[in-house]
Amino acid sequence: MSSLAQQLQSIASLDAARLTSAYGAPSGKSYLFPPDVASSHDIDSIFDLAQSGFDELLSLDPEMEEFEEELFSESAKRTDRMVLSKEENDNLDRTLGRCLRRLGKWIRLMAGGKCIEWMVRRFRVHEMNVDEVLRSFLPYHESPNFPRILAIVTIPKTSPYYATFAPLVKDAQPIPRSYIVTSISPAKDKSLVLLGDIASMVQQAVKEGVVHHALLTFWTATMVDLLEGARHGKGANEGVVKQLVESFVTLLETPKAGEDVNAAVYPPLVLLTRTVPLADEPFLAIVSSLLTPGTGSNPSQRMLTLLVILNDRHTWSLGLGEHATENLAKVSQLGEILVAAMDKYRFEKALNIVVKSMLEKPDLHAKALATVLEHESLPTSVTELASTNLLQLGSSTDSQEVKAACKSLLTNLRERHPSIVDTAFLQASASLEIDTHPVDHGLVQKPSGEVAFLDVYAADISSRVTGVKSVIDMAKKGEEIESSITALEARLSDVDENVVNALYEEPKSLLEILPVEKYIAGVKPVFWAVSPISHIIGLHLDFISQHLLVSHPEAGKQIYESLLFPIFLSTEKRQPLTKSQALKLLNGGFKKLDKLSTIGPEIGKAREEGMKGAQKGNLVIAKALAGATLSSSTFEDDISFLIAQLDSTTSSARLLAYLILHSLVLTLRGPRQLSTSLSILKYLSPRLTGHSLRDLKHADENVNTEYMESVYKKPEETRTTLRAIVSILAAMGKVIKPIGQIVWLSGESKAKDASYKTFAQQIYLWANIAILPANVAHFLLRSLLTQLGEEALLFFSSIWTSSTSPVPLRISALKHALAFIHAYATLPTSPAAQGQPVDFQVVLPQILIALQDSDKDVRRVAVDVLRSVEGGEGMGDVYALDTIYGDRSEMTQLLKSVDRKKYIETLLEVAEEFVIDRLRLKAFHTEVLNMQSGKNRKESAHRRAIIGFLMSHVASYRAIDPRLVLLSLLSDVHDTSILRSAIPLLASLFDDKSEESLWLSSLPDGQQALYVQALMGSLRVQSVSVLGEAGGEGWEFLLNLLDASKSSRFIARLRILSFKAMVGGVFSALEAHQQIEYIIALIQCIHALPTDDALDAVKVLEKLDIQPRVLIELIEHLSDPLETSVNRKRQRQDAADEDRPTQAVHELITFVDSRNWPSIPASAPLVASLMSILSALLAKRLIVKEGIDYLEQEVFGAILALVERITDAQEIQRAHVGIEVVIKVIRASTNPRTAQRALLVASELARLIPDAVLHNVMPIFTFMGASDFQRDDAYTFGVVEKTVSRIVPVMTQSLKEKAQNSLELYTKSLTFLSIFTDMAGRLPRHRTLPFFVHLVKSLGASDYLAPVCMLLVDRATTKAGRNKESVSTALELPANLVAAFDVSVKTQVLGEIVQELARLIGDLSKADKEAFLSQTISENDATDRPLRQVTYLLSFLSSILGQLRGKACSQALVQSAVRQLIVLAASTSQPVMATTDIPSNLHKTLASTMLLLSADNFLGVTAELLSDGSEQDIIMSLGVFAERLPLIKSEVRLRCTKVIAEILKRIGGLLAASGATVNAALEAVKSVIKTAIAQEDGALASVLPTVVGCIGKVKDSAVIVAALSLVELLVRRLAARTIPFIQSILDTSLNLIKSTKLAATATNQAFVTLSSVIETIPTFISSKQLNAILITTIDYRRVEETNSASLFTTLAKKIRTKSLFPVLIEAWKTVQEKGGDNEMKGFFEMLRLTLKNAAREDLPSMLKPVFAFFLDVFDLRHRLQLKGVDTRVVNDVEESAIGSFLELVTKLNEPTFKPLFIRLYDWAVIDLAEGKNADDGRLTERKIVLLHVMMGLLTKFKNLLSPYMGILFPHIQELLPAFASGSVRSEPLWTLLLNVLGKSFEVDSGAFWTDALEIELLPQLVAQVPLFLPIAPSPQSPRPISSCLANLAGSTTAENVLRRLNTAVCLATRSDDPKVRLAALDALSAIWDAQAEEMVGLVPETVSEFLAELLEDESKDVEIAARGVLAKIEKVTGSLKEYLE
Repeated sequence: MSSLAQQLQSIASLDAARLTSAYGAPSGKSYLFPPDVASSHDIDSIFDLAQSGFDELLSLDPEMEEFEEELFSESAKRTDRMVLSKEENDNLDRTLGRCLRRLGKWIRLMAGGKCIEWMVRRFRVHEMNVDEVLRSFLPYHESPNFPRILAIVTIPKTSPYYATFAPLVKDAQPIPRSYIVTSISPAKDKSLVLLGDIASMVQQAVKEGVVHHALLTFWTATMVDLLEGARHGKGANEGVVKQLVESFVTLLETPKAGEDVNAAVYPPLVLLTRTVPLADEPFLAIVSSLLTPGTGSNPSQRMLTLLVILNDRHTWSLGLGEHATENLAKVSQLGEILVAAMDKYRFEKALNIVVKSMLEKPDLHAKALATVLEHESLPTSVTELASTNLLQLGSSTDSQEVKAACKSLLTNLRERHPSIVDTAFLQASASLEIDTHPVDHGLVQKPSGEVAFLDVYAADISSRVTGVKSVIDMAKKGEEIESSITALEARLSDVDENVVNALYEEPKSLLEILPVEKYIAGVKPVFWAVSPISHIIGLHLDFISQHLLVSHPEAGKQIYESLLFPIFLSTEKRQPLTKSQALKLLNGGFKKLDKLSTIGPEIGKAREEGMKGAQKGNLVIAKALAGATLSSSTFEDDISFLIAQLDSTTSSARLLAYLILHSLVLTLRGPRQLSTSLSILKYLSPRLTGHSLRDLKHADENVNTEYMESVYKKPEETRTTLRAIVSILAAMGKVIKPIGQIVWLSGESKAKDASYKTFAQQIYLWANIAILPANVAHFLLRSLLTQLGEEALLFFSSIWTSSTSPVPLRISALKHALAFIHAYATLPTSPAAQGQPVDFQVVLPQILIALQDSDKDVRRVAVDVLRSVEGGEGMGDVYALDTIYGDRSEMTQLLKSVDRKKYIETLLEVAEEFVIDRLRLKAFHTEVLNMQSGKNRKESAHRRAIIGFLMSHVASYRAIDPRLVLLSLLSDVHDTSILRSAIPLLASLFDDKSEESLWLSSLPDGQQALYVQALMGSLRVQSVSVLGEAGGEGWEFLLNLLDASKSSRFIARLRILSFKAMVGGVFSALEAHQQIEYIIALIQCIHALPTDDALDAVKVLEKLDIQPRVLIELIEHLSDPLETSVNRKRQRQDAADEDRPTQAVHELITFVDSRNWPSIPASAPLVASLMSILSALLAKRLIVKEGIDYLEQEVFGAILALVERITDAQEIQRAHVGIEVVIKVIRASTNPRTAQRALLVASELARLIPDAVLHNVMPIFTFMGASDFQRDDAYTFGVVEKTVSRIVPVMTQSLKEKAQNSLELYTKSLTFLSIFTDMAGRLPRHRTLPFFVHLVKSLGASDYLAPVCMLLVDRATTKAGRNKESVSTALELPANLVAAFDVSVKTQVLGEIVQELARLIGDLSKADKEAFLSQTISENDATDRPLRQVTYLLSFLSSILGQLRGKACSQALVQSAVRQLIVLAASTSQPVMATTDIPSNLHKTLASTMLLLSADNFLGVTAELLSDGSEQDIIMSLGVFAERLPLIKSEVRLRCTKVIAEILKRIGGLLAASGATVNAALEAVKSVIKTAIAQEDGALASVLPTVVGCIGKVKDSAVIVAALSLVELLVRRLAARTIPFIQSILDTSLNLIKSTKLAATATNQAFVTLSSVIETIPTFISSKQLNAILITTIDYRRVEETNSASLFTTLAKKIRTKSLFPVLIEAWKTVQEKGGDNEMKGFFEMLRLTLKNAAREDLPSMLKPVFAFFLDVFDLRHRLQLKGVDTRVVNDVEESAIGSFLELVTKLNEPTFKPLFIRLYDWAVIDLAEGKNADDGRLTERKIVLLHVMMGLLTKFKNLLSPYMGILFPHIQELLPAFASGSVRSEPLWTLLLNVLGKSFEVDSGAFWTDALEIELLPQLVAQVPLFLPIAPSPQSPRPISSCLANLAGSTTAENVLRRLNTAVCLATRSDDPKVRLAALDALSAIWDAQAEEMVGLVPETVSEFLAELLEDESKDVEIAARGVLAKIEKVTGSLKEYLE
């Protein structure tokens, strides 16, 4: 393999979808398109799509340019990630990451989607950059974009996003934010990796400058939700808090992060501080970060956030961090921010912290601190803090700047809060050291400058005067200029004369200080005041006149408009200008003002005394100002100012403006009059809505006395203003119409036309709406119509055809038009006056427009107008013929009188229908004007005359709405004349400078589109003949639309409409030569147009229906440049000629690609024509620069689509279609896609010309093996599959004919099959299986599936074959291949594989190889390759069996396979396989195969092998039989009883032979027993004797155990059927138990076998047999107790007591003879179990001998002691005997037991008492037995046996004194007696003992204390007497008994013998332990009388013991020191 191939293969896992085109095919998954659509786009189309998106993004985001070269260029198109090195891929990953993050902003735009599509399809970012992709899309998680990308991503398990999003990929959908928040929470992601990833998204975006709104919104919301969850849950995890704090601080400190980023941090930051109690260090870090400068944050937002978190932290005292003061100084408008926050939220705590930091450097914060401290609602705490800190700092600092700042702040503060500042001053004075830093009292005193500014605003006049003077003095010195200007500006509006005089005291200084604008702004309120003071105005006028205008004459216009204008008009209540003040306007600087210089005298005259004089003066001034305005050089500005004053709130200014404008309207002439009037109308129109002026009397165009009186007396009333409006509107009637013709019916007009048309329409509107007084309205209308004259009808037409005219106005215009038409005859200038008829047809189109009006009333009046213009048949003078459309009127076509009359009459016939339905007019024209069959030529001429008439008006009428209405009338009329008329209009749009084009360009886009669409609507199928007219413009127009060299703003829209018409049927109606010409022009146009336009053209080309004959001609035309003439002489050609072949290729590509070849009728000549393209391309391959590969591919695709539908082979042959060209293209082309399509064509031609194809079959397969097998795309493998399906069957048929059997067929096909199987490792993984499935189906699965699978398995045996795959991976392919076929084929393969396994295993020991796979082994192969072949075939076989499990398979094949596998399994003992896994694998395979075989067949195979198999085969078959038999269901077993019986019979024979098969035979029988059914018991019984018999023949313990186990199972299974064999079983088992040589396991199993016999058939075991069993078991107990105990239990439970007890009695004799303690214990254990399991009904008859037996047994102690047996042994034996006795007692009731107990008492106490002393040894022994029995009874039965103490009590009273006196000295008896008494006290519960009995017994018991002192007490074994007395004390609560007991024992402590004292103290200690609480009352006497003495005892041991007793008492009572003193 080449090194390049190795490299490609090594990275196949990174890019499994291999790239196939010249630059590689795109990834199969798509972001934008569904899979079926995505597969149709190759890399070039995706690149073009990406380029368009990238270009659009570049215009939006120029920074995208950095990715152009690397990701969006031609070189990027060739970038193949598969062949890049790791370093190159890493660099590319970084670039892609940056690009994806920048694209995050544009994801919702289509342009962004296009770029992402490119990155998915080209760079596979959805697989290789998944994390970056998901990060970019996460902000859009709830939009459709997110599931679109999520559905295609492949998330690696190592990604932090895997756990969250991998489960969602399959069913991708928008996800809620709550899901993401849960995923990043510590409960879901303990590593917090995902949280860190998301938290860092904004930081990364800021770093790269790619922040966008969606990202910030997502980030903030996610962080907030995460913290909200923690807030309402268990709190925030420490790791989460750490990550969030770090993220927030980092973002807040990021330079130039911007306002949006910082705003995004604030909500989660505040929530964090409120949710989590942060430590001081992270909190300080957050606070410090909020003060970081240069971050681009909004200062208000940041400071508010800081204040919020500081205010929430109530105990914060660590300040704002280092450099906080300096950073605060950099906050813009800090003071205003703090004041606003203080007003709204108070924030007192936080404000203290911030102000404290600012006060550290007050010079830096002087302005901000002043703003805060001067606030009226400043908290007291802040005031106190500021006072203290400023005093301390100001007194201690050496810096003059700091001291000045402190002083300024303190003085201002003291003015507002004197008491607080003074208190702080006193406190500071007391705290500071007087000597070093005395408090500076000057800090709290204001400087003189500040006093001055305060005085300026003082209420006192004198203070204001002083302040003004001081401020002016300061300003003169250059101090506080800005503040001075502000203060002086404020005082300019002062109304006190003294203050004003003070201001103007130094006029020059004032001018120098105040800018003119500031002066005018300051003084303006005085002039515009409601009640101005004239003498104050006079002072200001003096200054303006004498100083201001002298220094600043340029301010004259501003002074006139801002100050003087409102004071000109005098009213009754407002007279700002007296005569003396008015005269001031005549002098000084006012003389230089334009307006005042001409009206000075009038102003003076106007100010006469008296009201009438004032009214007249107002009019005089207004006219004078109007005249001044008229002559002004700034006329337009003045008019604008006057119109603006019409809205003034100051009535004087407003009314004066009305008066001036009124005068101007009347005096102006020409354009100025018109423009001024229009401006006034424009202003008034919207403001009069809702007002009515009709009730204003005496209103006209003149300014009358009533009007002026209202102005003077009632200026504020609305009615006065309305009168002024009516007066000025009435004056509009004096406006004179411009000289010359006005084109009323035109959308375009000259300036003068437009102005007057607008004016006339406005006046007409005012005159016709019910607002104006009637006389004014009539006057305006009469004036207007008088000036219009004959043009009135055209004017009316312009009104009703205008869409902007209201309905009432349209109706009025129509009515006026009707009146005009009737009155026209009376006009002197009218032709009717001379007796000539008047033809009004020129307005007929306008009437038609009115007939389509939306309002019914309009249509009704329009009908009346239509009737009025009907006229007669004569052709009179045509009204307005030359003027209606201005210069375009000559284009108007007139109707003949006949046509006119007929047309109007026809209209009038249905006129009422027009009124009812506005659409009826269109339907009428459609009916009348459409061509109708049967109509004569005259009718056609009439119809065309009307169409021509209407279309001429369309061409002349340059107004969009009328044109559209008229065109709509003809939209459904089909006539060629419409198109002829429309073409000139359309053609004129080619020239952008033409009038038509310029006019259309001025319209809105919507209207342009409607108009062009309406014109192009005339291009219909019915008008196609116009396109073919000689000399016509139609065809040229269409071709020009396809001429890319022509540019026009409308050509693209026209082209699209023409395309629509062509597709709509026009193209199909063209002649063939026209179709060819159009298609060629269209193709050339596609290559010359921009991309988007070209795409539209391509879509049109695709939709055009082209017939095959035209297609053939087109192909000839388009491919002509590719044809090479042999005889053509070589000559120099220019560059255009050289590029012509390339251009032809592109044109052919466009054409071929546009056709839907599957829908084109199949034609062999057409195929031949396409083949000719391929032939021509072969000759031009070296010349053509680009596109040849794609063209070949498309041509092949076209050929394929046609050939697939051709069924007649003769047709192909007649057309001379061959395969040679196809083969040549395959050899010549380097593009795999071309060759693939060629293969498809070749495959399809194989059906029609098979001989030619088969002749070239080897080149086909050579190509496939060399290229296509290694490519990964669906198309390539579709080609391969089709090729295989067509050609492979032919070859396999030949092979089948030559082979005799399957092995021979496999061998002959080996070379052929190896071609494919050798390529398996180089095929793309996901394509491999589908290919081989298709291959096998083509070969024939029944014949070839097995050998193909064998060869695929054989690949795994060599490294080269595996091709770097693992063995398991290599074996997956054959397994998956088999899985694709049905069960029958799989079963057949199973048999073949088993046979091949047999052959391979056989070949291991043969020289001549037989197996199929042995043929693949060469001399150079490793020696273990055959073993690997076997191993891997077994593995493959297992996978087949897994697929067949549970399926119905052919039993014959499976049975054969099973038999073969069993034989193979038996033969795996060869040395060569000993060290391999082959044997175990073979067994597993056999087990799996058995699952496929029916039980009947399996048993049959077993029976056959048992009869004719070798020893190894028999062992193996028995093993399989044992393993599989339990799996057979009972109903199946019932059916197979005979077979199983036969098998058991043969197994019996094997057991009798005792050979190597014994163990396997035993396991087989065991398997039968465990699952046997009743019908098999007979056969099993026949095997039992042979099994028992074989036990004695074998020596191996394991086999013996197995046989015994089998006997046990047989006995339990067969029950009574085993009776004949009981003796042999018992003998065998007992002999094994007695044997000393056997292993323990064999002995154990022998006991189990015995138990099974006893449990199963107990009644059939004889006494002799039982005795043997008992004796043997008792003897064996010496060796091991467990088995014996188990057998004892079994005997006691299963054998009846009546039968067993005599045997026990008999056995007792044998046991006594042996005399061993172990045997005795075993016997008594057996006796105990017998009595325990005895039936109560059996006991009465046995009781006497049983009790006698026990009495004899109880005397055993004596007999044993005589033999010298150890006492411990005697006690153990006795305990065993007593235990047996107790079991007997358990079975008895009291009446039966009591006599027995009395008899036992007599036996122990009385029988031997006569004649013997009390200490006789035998008597003592019997008493000990009695007490042992009693102890056992008390222990077992508790208080139930307490009454029986009464029987013993007399003898106890005898024994205790006897022990005390020393007459009885048996310590065991004494000990047992006291223990019995203690146990009796313990369990009594009042059953026997009473206080009297206890008191009676007490002295005797206390007398036992000094006895047997050598017995040392211990916690584990206390002295018997101490325990007895403690139990006595614990059994009673009687004070009398306890006191006596305590006293008696205490008295014993006074014994002279220290040992006795110790014994007494031990007893006393035990007593107090048992009953301390009840004996508390005895403490004084016990402690003070006895223990006090004992604590001083001479014996140290006694003292220690006494202290121990005292300590126990003190645990209950506390300290007892008082009793010891």
